[in-house]
Amino acid sequence: MQEVMTRIELSGILGKTYGKVHHRLVRTPAEAINALAKTINGFEKFLNTSKARGLTYAVYRDKKNIGVDDLGFPVSGEVIRIVPVVIGSKKAGVLQTILGVALVAAAIWMPGIGIAASNMMFAAGSAMAVGGVMQMISPQVPGLASKQDADNKASYAFGSVTNTAAQGYPVPLLYGRRRIGGAIISAGIYVEDQQ
Repeated sequence: MQEVMTRIELSGILGKTYGKVHHRLVRTPAEAINALAKTINGFEKFLNTSKARGLTYAVYRDKKNIGVDDLGFPVSGEVIRIVPVVIGSKKAGVLQTILGVALVAAAIWMPGIGIAASNMMFAAGSAMAVGGVMQMISPQVPGLASKQDADNKASYAFGSVTNTAAQGYPVPLLYGRRRIGGAIISAGIYVEDQQ
């Protein structure tokens, strides 16, 4: 396998922190990640700790999104792009995302892959694939699309502003005059006989 000068593009916070474009003489995307980890101070630590910051990564070869299994395939002058994706975002399920820790592990284990490493990579890849599928089919909190929704009608008892209280949305905080919808916890009217 021949080494080729490869353009590596870092997007998002990676690009802002470590530079957007890098060129390395590498054989595979795994070697490209390993080369960046060895030549850029703090890059490997950033990838290892990115899960705690709520980030995962999508790796592209040219415009094709690749998974952990494809990191060992040779490059032939293509552009490798590493894009941070927020964990839990809808795009994270659609894209074949790779956790930063898995990127570093793949970069270290790919050059001399053995049976144990192969099994480990298979387990990690299948777990990520199942996680992505689960994220795609899991129900999402519905948006506040309509003012006439049964659960989201305007409350004129507390003002004329539409209520925005729903599961998964922030609770409004009032400063000064009231210009926010009320978050009704409990309301009811009952009639009592007075004699």
